Amino acid sequence: MSLQKVDTVSSYTTRLSVDLGTIEYHRCLDLQHLLVSRRKAGIIPDILLFLEHSPGVYTIGRKADPANFPGLDPVRIERGGDITYHGEGQLVVYPIFDMRSSGKIDVRRFVQRIESVAIKAIEQLGYKAGVGDEPGIWVGNKKVASIGMAIDEFVSYHGIAFNYSPKVLENFMRIRPCGLDPASMGYLETSRNRLLEVLYDAFSAEFGDFSIMDREIVLPGL
Repeated sequence: MSLQKVDTVSSYTTRLSVDLGTIEYHRCLDLQHLLVSRRKAGIIPDILLFLEHSPGVYTIGRKADPANFPGLDPVRIERGGDITYHGEGQLVVYPIFDMRSSGKIDVRRFVQRIESVAIKAIEQLGYKAGVGDEPGIWVGNKKVASIGMAIDEFVSYHGIAFNYSPKVLENFMRIRPCGLDPASMGYLETSRNRLLEVLYDAFSAEFGDFSIMDREIVLPGL
């Protein structure tokens, strides 16, 4: 990974958005850690990453219960929450944002803003979405998006994953996602491009303008 190329984003004065396409989970995790360190140092502006993970991967957060993933060896990461799945048919959004640039430092309020963005984007697709008693974004009795954030010195990473194809659902059947019945997982019947479009618009409406950046600048050789 080229640190020099990543640091060239310091020439941008607005928040950035980049579609990384499909990327292996550990490679993306390394990229997140790099971008977080650069954001903490003030070298780069806020960056919004859109991507899909392939091959598929199970990950667990800080409050994982082994009873929810018997026989599996998931990747343990820094976010909150329990076990989830990332793979084909799911668009993941990682906001590498310094919360201090968005007003008062309030982690819960920041997460609520991310939830609001997700709900507004999903509503643009013609669904009635909301939050429920359990974490995530729901359409009726189906959880269509899972959220799990981490904060490092006021900089956010990890994020929110949107199921947009039934292909992703079969992989949830091996686990109890966030302790839930796997049958509670649902998806948004839309295309990846359309989902990305409404999410980009919703993030822009909530956080301000983003400059779209070429993925080769963020991750050379992708």
